Amino acid sequence: MKLEELINDLDPVTLIEFKNYIQEHLSDLCSTKNSNSKVISKFKNKEMFCEKCGCKLYRNGKTKNGIQKYICSGCKKTLSETTDTIICHSKLSFEIWKNVIDNLLNGFSLRRIAEENEISLLTSFRIRHKILYALKSFIENINLSGEIQSDEKYFSINLKGTKPQNMTRYSKKRTSKGNSTRGISHHKICVVSSIDENDNLLLKIVGLGRCTTDMLKNSLGKKLNNASAVNADSASAYQSFCEEYNLTLHAIPSGFHSDGIYNLSEINGIHSQLETWLSKFRGVSTRHLQEYLDWFVYIFTIKKRFMLSKIKTESYSKLLIDNNYIKSKDILKIEMPIDLNVAYVEYINQS
Repeated sequence: MKLEELINDLDPVTLIEFKNYIQEHLSDLCSTKNSNSKVISKFKNKEMFCEKCGCKLYRNGKTKNGIQKYICSGCKKTLSETTDTIICHSKLSFEIWKNVIDNLLNGFSLRRIAEENEISLLTSFRIRHKILYALKSFIENINLSGEIQSDEKYFSINLKGTKPQNMTRYSKKRTSKGNSTRGISHHKICVVSSIDENDNLLLKIVGLGRCTTDMLKNSLGKKLNNASAVNADSASAYQSFCEEYNLTLHAIPSGFHSDGIYNLSEINGIHSQLETWLSKFRGVSTRHLQEYLDWFVYIFTIKKRFMLSKIKTESYSKLLIDNNYIKSKDILKIEMPIDLNVAYVEYINQS
Protein backbone atom coordinates (compact mmCIF):
# COMPACT_ATOMS: atom_id res chain seq x y z
CA MET A 1 0.00 0.00 0.00
CA LYS A 2 1.33 3.44 -0.95
CA LEU A 3 1.86 6.11 1.70
CA GLU A 4 -0.82 8.35 0.14
CA GLU A 5 -3.40 5.53 0.27
CA LEU A 6 -2.54 4.73 3.88
CA ILE A 7 -2.89 8.37 4.95
CA ASN A 8 -6.19 8.80 3.08
CA ASP A 9 -7.68 5.93 5.11
CA LEU A 10 -6.98 7.69 8.42
CA ASP A 11 -9.53 9.90 10.14
CA PRO A 12 -8.67 13.55 11.01
CA VAL A 13 -8.08 12.84 14.72
CA THR A 14 -5.67 9.99 13.97
CA LEU A 15 -3.90 12.16 11.39
CA ILE A 16 -3.30 14.90 13.98
CA GLU A 17 -2.00 12.34 16.49
CA PHE A 18 0.22 10.84 13.78
CA LYS A 19 1.60 14.27 12.85
CA ASN A 20 2.36 15.14 16.48
CA TYR A 21 4.07 11.78 17.06
CA ILE A 22 6.27 12.18 13.95
CA GLN A 23 7.28 15.72 14.91
CA GLU A 24 8.18 14.62 18.43
CA HIS A 25 10.08 11.44 17.53
CA LEU A 26 11.44 12.19 14.01
CA SER A 27 15.03 12.66 15.13
CA ASP A 28 15.04 9.45 17.18
CA LEU A 29 13.40 7.43 14.38
CA CYS A 30 16.05 8.59 11.87
CA SER A 31 18.95 7.97 14.26
CA THR A 32 18.51 4.26 14.96
CA LYS A 33 21.45 1.99 14.14
CA ASN A 34 19.52 0.27 11.36
CA SER A 35 17.92 3.42 9.88
CA ASN A 36 20.15 3.30 6.78
CA SER A 37 19.37 -0.37 6.30
CA LYS A 38 15.63 0.36 6.30
CA VAL A 39 16.06 2.80 3.40
CA ILE A 40 18.08 0.26 1.42
CA SER A 41 15.58 -2.53 2.19
CA LYS A 42 12.72 -0.44 0.78
CA PHE A 43 14.32 0.64 -2.48
CA LYS A 44 16.52 -2.32 -3.42
CA ASN A 45 15.24 -5.15 -5.60
CA LYS A 46 13.59 -7.95 -3.66
CA GLU A 47 15.61 -10.58 -5.54
CA MET A 48 19.36 -10.27 -5.04
CA PHE A 49 22.14 -12.19 -6.74
CA CYS A 50 25.76 -12.85 -5.81
CA GLU A 51 28.26 -10.73 -7.74
CA LYS A 52 30.86 -13.51 -7.40
CA CYS A 53 28.99 -16.52 -8.81
CA GLY A 54 25.59 -15.12 -9.89
CA CYS A 55 23.53 -17.40 -7.65
CA LYS A 56 20.52 -16.14 -5.73
CA LEU A 57 20.95 -14.64 -2.26
CA TYR A 58 18.72 -15.73 0.60
CA ARG A 59 17.98 -14.07 3.94
CA ASN A 60 20.30 -15.23 6.68
CA GLY A 61 19.16 -13.54 9.91
CA LYS A 62 20.03 -10.08 11.13
CA THR A 63 22.94 -8.41 12.88
CA LYS A 64 22.64 -7.23 16.47
CA ASN A 65 21.74 -3.79 15.08
CA GLY A 66 18.85 -5.19 13.05
CA ILE A 67 20.54 -5.11 9.62
CA GLN A 68 19.43 -7.89 7.26
CA LYS A 69 22.11 -10.46 6.31
CA TYR A 70 22.21 -12.66 3.21
CA ILE A 71 23.95 -15.87 2.14
CA CYS A 72 24.70 -17.04 -1.38
CA SER A 73 23.06 -20.34 -2.37
CA GLY A 74 26.09 -21.18 -4.49
CA CYS A 75 29.41 -20.07 -3.01
CA LYS A 76 27.99 -19.52 0.51
CA LYS A 77 29.36 -16.00 0.66
CA THR A 78 27.67 -13.88 3.34
CA LEU A 79 26.91 -10.17 3.16
CA SER A 80 24.47 -7.59 4.50
CA GLU A 81 22.13 -5.04 2.95
CA THR A 82 24.72 -2.31 3.35
CA THR A 83 27.56 -4.20 1.60
CA ASP A 84 29.19 -2.15 -1.19
CA THR A 85 26.99 0.91 -0.52
CA ILE A 86 28.33 4.27 0.65
CA ILE A 87 27.24 3.48 4.22
CA CYS A 88 29.17 0.19 4.35
CA HIS A 89 31.09 0.03 7.67
CA SER A 90 29.64 3.43 8.67
CA LYS A 91 28.35 3.92 12.21
CA LEU A 92 26.69 7.23 11.36
CA SER A 93 22.89 7.32 11.35
CA PHE A 94 20.61 8.06 8.41
CA GLU A 95 19.99 11.53 9.87
CA ILE A 96 23.69 12.42 9.49
CA TRP A 97 23.89 11.04 5.96
CA LYS A 98 20.65 12.82 5.03
CA ASN A 99 21.94 16.12 6.38
CA VAL A 100 25.26 15.78 4.53
CA ILE A 101 23.45 15.02 1.26
CA ASP A 102 21.30 18.12 1.88
CA ASN A 103 24.48 20.11 2.50
CA LEU A 104 26.04 18.82 -0.72
CA LEU A 105 22.96 19.78 -2.73
CA ASN A 106 23.32 23.27 -1.22
CA GLY A 107 27.06 23.39 -2.03
CA PHE A 108 28.31 23.72 1.56
CA SER A 109 32.04 23.71 2.34
CA LEU A 110 33.69 20.87 4.26
CA ARG A 111 34.06 22.99 7.36
CA ARG A 112 30.42 24.04 7.34
CA ILE A 113 29.28 20.41 6.83
CA ALA A 114 31.38 19.42 9.84
CA GLU A 115 29.91 22.19 12.00
CA GLU A 116 26.30 21.57 10.89
CA ASN A 117 26.47 17.85 11.72
CA GLU A 118 28.88 17.96 14.69
CA ILE A 119 31.42 15.69 13.01
CA SER A 120 35.15 16.11 12.47
CA LEU A 121 36.58 17.80 9.38
CA LEU A 122 38.17 14.48 8.33
CA THR A 123 34.83 12.68 8.61
CA SER A 124 33.20 15.47 6.62
CA PHE A 125 35.83 15.02 3.89
CA ARG A 126 35.38 11.26 3.77
CA ILE A 127 31.56 11.39 3.63
CA ARG A 128 31.56 14.02 0.90
CA HIS A 129 33.88 12.00 -1.34
CA LYS A 130 32.07 8.73 -0.69
CA ILE A 131 28.86 10.39 -1.85
CA LEU A 132 30.56 11.97 -4.87
CA TYR A 133 32.07 8.59 -5.78
CA ALA A 134 28.59 7.05 -5.57
CA LEU A 135 27.36 9.45 -8.29
CA LYS A 136 29.29 7.48 -10.91
CA SER A 137 26.42 5.12 -11.78
CA PHE A 138 24.00 8.05 -12.14
CA ILE A 139 26.38 9.89 -14.49
CA GLU A 140 27.09 6.75 -16.54
CA ASN A 141 23.38 6.42 -17.35
CA ILE A 142 23.15 9.89 -18.94
CA ASN A 143 23.08 9.82 -22.75
CA LEU A 144 22.73 12.58 -25.34
CA SER A 145 20.18 12.61 -28.15
CA GLY A 146 18.71 14.93 -30.77
CA GLU A 147 20.57 18.21 -31.33
CA ILE A 148 23.63 18.74 -29.15
CA GLN A 149 25.62 21.85 -28.24
CA SER A 150 29.25 21.07 -27.50
CA ASP A 151 32.33 23.06 -26.52
CA GLU A 152 35.43 22.69 -24.36
CA LYS A 153 36.21 24.13 -20.95
CA TYR A 154 39.83 24.41 -19.83
CA PHE A 155 41.12 24.27 -16.25
CA SER A 156 44.54 24.90 -14.76
CA ILE A 157 46.21 21.95 -13.02
CA ASN A 158 45.68 22.07 -9.26
CA LEU A 159 47.87 19.96 -6.95
CA LYS A 160 45.98 20.95 -3.80
CA GLY A 161 46.60 18.44 -1.01
CA THR A 162 49.78 17.03 -2.56
CA LYS A 163 52.71 16.77 -0.15
CA PRO A 164 55.91 18.61 -1.20
CA GLN A 165 57.89 15.36 -1.48
CA ASN A 166 55.28 13.94 -3.88
CA MET A 167 55.24 16.92 -6.26
CA THR A 168 55.97 15.97 -9.86
CA ARG A 169 57.72 19.25 -10.61
CA TYR A 170 59.80 21.88 -8.88
CA SER A 171 58.16 25.18 -7.87
CA LYS A 172 57.69 27.65 -10.71
CA LYS A 173 59.07 31.13 -10.18
CA ARG A 174 56.71 33.98 -10.98
CA THR A 175 58.58 36.32 -13.33
CA SER A 176 57.53 38.85 -15.92
CA LYS A 177 58.71 36.56 -18.72
CA GLY A 178 58.20 33.25 -17.00
CA ASN A 179 58.79 29.82 -18.46
CA SER A 180 55.20 28.57 -18.55
CA THR A 181 53.13 28.28 -21.69
CA ARG A 182 50.29 30.77 -22.03
CA GLY A 183 46.90 30.05 -23.55
CA ILE A 184 45.67 26.54 -24.33
CA SER A 185 48.60 24.16 -23.97
CA HIS A 186 49.61 20.89 -22.30
CA HIS A 187 49.38 22.80 -18.99
CA LYS A 188 45.59 23.00 -19.33
CA ILE A 189 43.04 20.28 -18.59
CA CYS A 190 40.48 19.85 -21.36
CA VAL A 191 36.88 19.12 -20.35
CA VAL A 192 34.42 18.24 -23.10
CA SER A 193 31.09 19.91 -22.29
CA SER A 194 27.93 18.90 -24.15
CA ILE A 195 24.20 19.36 -23.60
CA ASP A 196 21.33 18.04 -25.69
CA GLU A 197 17.83 19.36 -26.38
CA ASN A 198 16.48 17.39 -23.39
CA ASP A 199 18.89 19.04 -20.92
CA ASN A 200 21.09 15.96 -20.55
CA LEU A 201 24.57 17.22 -19.66
CA LEU A 202 28.07 15.81 -20.15
CA LEU A 203 31.20 17.19 -18.44
CA LYS A 204 34.16 14.87 -18.99
CA ILE A 205 37.91 15.32 -18.50
CA VAL A 206 39.52 14.07 -21.70
CA GLY A 207 43.18 15.04 -21.39
CA LEU A 208 45.60 17.93 -21.80
CA GLY A 209 45.71 20.70 -24.38
CA ARG A 210 43.40 21.30 -27.32
CA CYS A 211 40.58 18.85 -27.92
CA THR A 212 41.25 16.20 -30.55
CA THR A 213 39.00 13.83 -32.48
CA ASP A 214 40.13 10.92 -30.27
CA MET A 215 39.19 12.90 -27.15
CA LEU A 216 35.71 13.48 -28.57
CA LYS A 217 35.34 9.81 -29.49
CA ASN A 218 36.31 8.71 -25.98
CA SER A 219 33.86 11.09 -24.29
CA LEU A 220 31.02 12.43 -26.42
CA GLY A 221 31.15 9.44 -28.76
CA LYS A 222 30.28 7.04 -25.93
CA LYS A 223 27.22 9.05 -24.88
CA LEU A 224 25.37 9.35 -28.19
CA ASN A 225 21.88 7.88 -28.38
CA ASN A 226 19.95 8.78 -31.54
CA ALA A 227 21.81 12.07 -31.84
CA SER A 228 21.25 13.95 -35.09
CA ALA A 229 23.34 17.13 -35.06
CA VAL A 230 26.09 18.93 -33.17
CA ASN A 231 26.44 22.68 -32.71
CA ALA A 232 30.13 23.36 -32.10
CA ASP A 233 32.98 25.59 -33.18
CA SER A 234 34.68 25.13 -36.53
CA ALA A 235 37.61 23.11 -35.10
CA SER A 236 38.80 20.25 -37.30
CA ALA A 237 38.26 17.79 -34.40
CA TYR A 238 34.48 18.27 -34.57
CA GLN A 239 34.47 18.05 -38.35
CA SER A 240 36.20 14.66 -38.29
CA PHE A 241 34.10 13.46 -35.35
CA CYS A 242 30.74 14.33 -36.95
CA GLU A 243 31.80 12.79 -40.25
CA GLU A 244 32.73 9.51 -38.53
CA TYR A 245 29.49 9.35 -36.50
CA ASN A 246 27.24 10.53 -39.37
CA LEU A 247 26.17 13.68 -37.52
CA THR A 248 25.27 17.02 -39.02
CA LEU A 249 27.73 19.69 -37.87
CA HIS A 250 26.48 23.23 -37.42
CA ALA A 251 29.85 24.96 -37.19
CA ILE A 252 30.00 28.32 -35.44
CA PRO A 253 32.73 30.53 -36.97
CA SER A 254 35.74 31.23 -34.77
CA GLY A 255 35.24 34.29 -32.57
CA PHE A 256 31.43 34.14 -32.75
CA HIS A 257 28.79 32.71 -30.39
CA SER A 258 26.18 32.04 -33.06
CA ASP A 259 25.66 31.55 -36.78
CA GLY A 260 22.11 32.56 -37.57
CA ILE A 261 19.71 30.13 -35.87
CA TYR A 262 22.52 27.96 -34.50
CA ASN A 263 24.41 28.98 -31.38
CA LEU A 264 26.32 27.82 -28.29
CA SER A 265 24.47 30.01 -25.80
CA GLU A 266 23.24 27.13 -23.63
CA ILE A 267 26.59 25.39 -23.18
CA ASN A 268 28.30 28.77 -22.64
CA GLY A 269 25.73 29.48 -19.93
CA ILE A 270 26.60 26.14 -18.32
CA HIS A 271 30.28 27.15 -18.29
CA SER A 272 29.40 30.40 -16.54
CA GLN A 273 27.32 28.57 -13.92
CA LEU A 274 30.12 26.03 -13.42
CA GLU A 275 32.73 28.74 -12.82
CA THR A 276 30.54 30.44 -10.21
CA TRP A 277 29.75 27.14 -8.52
CA LEU A 278 33.37 25.95 -8.35
CA SER A 279 34.58 29.31 -7.00
CA LYS A 280 32.92 28.51 -3.66
CA PHE A 281 35.48 25.76 -3.02
CA ARG A 282 38.53 28.01 -3.47
CA GLY A 283 40.35 25.57 -5.68
CA VAL A 284 39.57 21.97 -6.53
CA SER A 285 42.31 19.36 -6.72
CA THR A 286 42.79 17.94 -10.20
CA ARG A 287 42.67 14.47 -8.64
CA HIS A 288 39.04 15.07 -7.60
CA LEU A 289 37.98 17.46 -10.38
CA GLN A 290 35.91 14.83 -12.22
CA GLU A 291 33.99 14.09 -9.00
CA TYR A 292 33.10 17.77 -8.66
CA LEU A 293 32.06 17.91 -12.31
CA ASP A 294 29.82 14.87 -11.70
CA TRP A 295 28.42 16.63 -8.64
CA PHE A 296 27.54 19.69 -10.73
CA VAL A 297 25.94 17.51 -13.44
CA TYR A 298 23.93 15.66 -10.81
CA ILE A 299 22.53 18.85 -9.27
CA PHE A 300 21.81 20.33 -12.71
CA THR A 301 20.08 17.17 -13.95
CA ILE A 302 18.03 16.32 -10.88
CA LYS A 303 16.65 19.87 -10.72
CA LYS A 304 15.42 19.41 -14.29
CA ARG A 305 13.88 16.00 -13.66
CA PHE A 306 12.17 16.38 -10.30
CA MET A 307 10.07 18.91 -8.43
CA LEU A 308 11.97 20.82 -5.74
CA SER A 309 10.02 19.01 -3.00
CA LYS A 310 11.19 15.62 -4.38
CA ILE A 311 14.87 16.38 -5.05
CA LYS A 312 16.17 15.55 -1.58
CA THR A 313 14.17 12.34 -1.03
CA GLU A 314 15.10 11.12 -4.51
CA SER A 315 18.75 11.79 -3.68
CA TYR A 316 18.58 9.84 -0.40
CA SER A 317 17.06 6.76 -2.02
CA LYS A 318 19.32 6.92 -5.09
CA LEU A 319 22.67 7.48 -3.39
CA LEU A 320 22.20 5.07 -0.48
CA ILE A 321 21.35 2.01 -2.58
CA ASP A 322 23.97 2.35 -5.34
CA ASN A 323 26.80 -0.19 -5.14
CA ASN A 324 29.62 2.33 -5.50
CA TYR A 325 31.55 1.91 -2.27
CA ILE A 326 35.04 3.27 -1.81
CA LYS A 327 37.17 2.76 1.29
CA SER A 328 38.23 5.88 3.16
CA LYS A 329 41.92 5.05 2.66
CA ASP A 330 41.40 4.82 -1.11
CA ILE A 331 39.89 8.31 -1.51
CA LEU A 332 43.34 9.90 -1.65
CA LYS A 333 44.53 7.16 -4.03
CA ILE A 334 42.06 8.02 -6.79
CA GLU A 335 44.06 8.14 -10.01
CA MET A 336 44.89 11.46 -11.61
CA PRO A 337 42.67 11.97 -14.69
CA ILE A 338 45.70 13.35 -16.57
CA ASP A 339 49.34 12.39 -16.99
CA LEU A 340 51.38 14.85 -14.92
CA ASN A 341 54.60 13.67 -16.57
CA VAL A 342 53.25 14.98 -19.87
CA ALA A 343 51.94 18.17 -18.30
CA TYR A 344 55.26 19.04 -16.66
CA VAL A 345 57.70 17.41 -19.05
CA GLU A 346 59.82 20.57 -19.37
CA TYR A 347 60.14 20.93 -15.58
CA ILE A 348 61.03 17.29 -15.08
CA ASN A 349 63.70 17.45 -17.77
CA GLN A 350 65.27 20.51 -16.16
CA SER A 351 65.31 19.06 -12.62
